[in-house]
Amino acid sequence: MADFTSYLPPLLTGIDLHEALSHFPEYTAEVRLLSASERLMRLTDIYRIFAPTMMSTDIYHKLYTMTYMSLTQKGNIINSVRQLNAVNRWMCNSEYNGVITGATSGSLIGPSGVGKSTCLQRAVKLLGGVIEPHGTCHKIIPVLLINCPFDSNYKGLLSQIIVAVDEALGTTYYDSVGGNRANSQQLLGLVAQICHLHIGTLIVDEIQFVIEHRAGKQLYMMLVQLINMSGISILLVGTPECTDFLLQAPQMARRSVGLQYGPMQYNEDFRKLCSVLYSYQYVSNASVFNESIGCWLYSHSGGVPASVIALIHDAQEIAITRNIETIGIETLTTAYNERMKMLHRHISPNLQPMLRQTTKLKREHLPTPKEVSLHVAVTRTMADVVADYKCTRNDLIDGLRSLFSVEEIDVSVHAEDLPR
Repeated sequence: MADFTSYLPPLLTGIDLHEALSHFPEYTAEVRLLSASERLMRLTDIYRIFAPTMMSTDIYHKLYTMTYMSLTQKGNIINSVRQLNAVNRWMCNSEYNGVITGATSGSLIGPSGVGKSTCLQRAVKLLGGVIEPHGTCHKIIPVLLINCPFDSNYKGLLSQIIVAVDEALGTTYYDSVGGNRANSQQLLGLVAQICHLHIGTLIVDEIQFVIEHRAGKQLYMMLVQLINMSGISILLVGTPECTDFLLQAPQMARRSVGLQYGPMQYNEDFRKLCSVLYSYQYVSNASVFNESIGCWLYSHSGGVPASVIALIHDAQEIAITRNIETIGIETLTTAYNERMKMLHRHISPNLQPMLRQTTKLKREHLPTPKEVSLHVAVTRTMADVVADYKCTRNDLIDGLRSLFSVEEIDVSVHAEDLPR
């Protein structure tokens, strides 16, 4: 019995995992002294930042255990050969009598922009490259990531798996199957054998495409059969729209149990992410991140990391191109109003973050936008007052009085004044 699991890197946890997952592009304060064109080019580094969250660690551990189970099953050489022969007989129209079953399967469900694909890519890198056991010509890809075809064509998905394996290992399986000339049974059988020999875990991203086409259920049932015939682990990745589809039958729901995530909560993870992103400043005049800006970012991003990144990037781009040269709530508001109009219907600016304190915060505990900038004074606007009110729930009238004169009128009606 071969021990293919020994070729996997050690399972990481805690600080070691956090450091391995993290990616922070090189940055120094001197970059703010460069020309505007150079700073605009360097600004794109914000999109390469990866700050680990609980979701990224969960995905790594899930992927590692799925791959470990699959490689353990491949290690039984006798059963492996029997399984390959059983699949080969099925390809020749004989009855299928499998020796092994799928290692495990599951799903990763979350809305667009929360970082599913990015977390997967970071986790896949930590599982190492192609495994080449000593003394054999056998090669194994620990994790293979592919995308579900937009038209849910199952033959297209099977062909994509073959092409991906050929590219990773330098094999010629696609030529041997005759391109698209093989029938469905032959193609599925060949892919099952290829997966059993060369793939630890297969990830199928964008699985929500199955609900948009008639062929979606056919593709999903093909994946179920592929799990049973190949003996590998399969992870389905998609948006919440596919949840009802995966729950419509017990056998589908059982194979789709896994990780489900929504937008980030306003907690320490979100504040750390915003703080890291905000520290990458390419405007001439630096500003500091504070709770007020964190509240604003949360309420105008819906807790979606991709929207936070876009807001901070576009706000700095606007500040540089318009010679404002500082970032604060004003430039963030401009970016939200001018660059993210397409997302306004999907984001609720009234979303209230849950602050760490259980009692009301006093106004002096939250720096105003004027305190955000270290070098340039920022004028306090009504948008700042409203953002402050949403975070602190202090008296809105007092905040408005700081901008202009406010007169309160008693509109109560006495019983004797009511018409009879």
